[in-house]
Amino acid sequence: MWKVKTLIIGFAAGIVSGLIGIGGAIVMVPGMTYILGLTQHMASATSLAVVIPGAIVSTTIYHSFGQLDPSLTVLFAVGGVVGSFVGSSLMPHIRPIVLKRIWAVVALLMAIKMGME
Repeated sequence: MWKVKTLIIGFAAGIVSGLIGIGGAIVMVPGMTYILGLTQHMASATSLAVVIPGAIVSTTIYHSFGQLDPSLTVLFAVGGVVGSFVGSSLMPHIRPIVLKRIWAVVALLMAIKMGME
């Protein structure tokens, strides 16, 4: 049964990712922790690995519609790679409850900001 749940979580994350341009973690991390019972650390790491194939597909489609700025992409990618290194190096040293709270605060702040526009 966990395989079906995993496919459903991945499908939902893919739809949200492709539709609004997020990595899918907003769906996958809670799905993996609350539905599949993974630890916060495992869910975060797995979410990052899963995002890559979906991001490639979505990026290719968005590019075909002329909705991709290559120069911004390079700059964001450089910043993202450096930030990912720092964040993933820090993650094992942070307690799961603290990671959950950081995740919740970031998601809430994004929701508030986007809801006000």
